[in-house]
Parts: sequence; structure tokens; C-alpha cells
Amino acid sequence: MKKKYMMIYEDVKGRILSGEYEVGAQIPDEKTVCQNFGCSRMTVKKAYDMLVMEGLIYRKQGQGSFVLSSKINRPEVEIQERELVGFTKATNGEGTSKVLRFQLMFATEKIAKALNIHVNDPVYDICRVRLLNDRPYVIEQTYMSPAVIPGLTLDILNHSIYSYIENDLGLRIGAAQKTTSADISNETDHKELGLSEVEPVLVVEQIAFLDNGVPFE
Repeated sequence: MKKKYMMIYEDVKGRILSGEYEVGAQIPDEKTVCQNFGCSRMTVKKAYDMLVMEGLIYRKQGQGSFVLSSKINRPEVEIQERELVGFTKATNGEGTSKVLRFQLMFATEKIAKALNIHVNDPVYDICRVRLLNDRPYVIEQTYMSPAVIPGLTLDILNHSIYSYIENDLGLRIGAAQKTTSADISNETDHKELGLSEVEPVLVVEQIAFLDNGVPFE
């Protein structure tokens, strides 16, 4: 059965692309959509966040959400409905981790918006190199809210955060929104991934959600 946030996302998107919701028009507020679909405001927010990322709608603080375009302006956005598979599981347990940084910091505006928390709320600041057969594969820079994912330790980071979330915390990992781009490798990439100064890197930015629609990563 299709998840409600995807039903809302597809319903509003269809109305925008068909012209039923014209550019500049205000779309139904979260409370109205909650009543129509019998869901939580977090579910509606997740659907609307996906539409914002595609450039179809924008928000005015205190006023609501409005149609920005009747065309998809962010084709690089990948919407995943399937459950996310972490690096450890994807490598059948053969992947390992090297923790470069693990500390608490105050959420910036960008991090707070992505995690649906307040600016200056505490967040985990995690940087790891993921290795396969002892060869560096990717550098992960991760931000998580302790209020959503409590109890992270260095030992967990050296193994699998996703396994801890599902097996120890009893939470279910849902879907993610991803954007991909290319960039010039930096000093950390050169040192940890063994790249030369002229080699480019693929950058994947992801906002991951629990099955209940709460952003956790």
C-alpha cells in the first residue's frame, strides 16, 4: 500500500502539473490536508518538503505554501519510496568505518530546516570514512538530532548507525530525498580517499526520514 506522504505528494504535484493549481496560487494548508487524508501534520510536511525540493512550491512564513512553477525545476532530486539500506548492510557486513569526528554542535539554519528542529538545537556532528576491504570508499558527513536518535556512541559509529536505529531503538527507517552533484576534491578527500588534487568527487546530499515521516539524518 502506498504511504500517505507519497499519496499527498502525488496528488498535489498532479494538480500543479495539470494547471489546476496555478502558479502563484496558495495550496491547501497542512491542517486541511491532514483532515482530508487522515494523517499527521508531519506526514503533510514531508510531502510538501518534497515539492519544495522539486521547485514546485515555496513557503511564506506565517502565510502558507504557494505554487512556484508548473514545471519540475530540480530533475536531479531522487525520491525513494523503498527502505534505505545503510553501507554496512549494503556490503553484507564487510564494510568498516573510520571515525574522523564525533561531537555535538548547535544546528545551523540549514541543518535545523532539514531536521525540522530549531536553530541552535544540539545535533550530532559525525564525519566517517567508510571502507570496503580496507580501501576507502566514501566520506560521510552526518547530522542527527539526539532528540530523535539518542544514545549514539563511538562504538556504534564504528559499526552501523542504521542497525542501532532499527534494532536497539526499535525505529523503522523510511525513505530519503537525494541531490547529486560534482565538486572539486578538497584536502580531506586527498588525504582520506587517496585522490590527487585534480580529481573530482561525486557529492550526494541526503535528507533521510523514519517511517513515520520524521527526518532523522
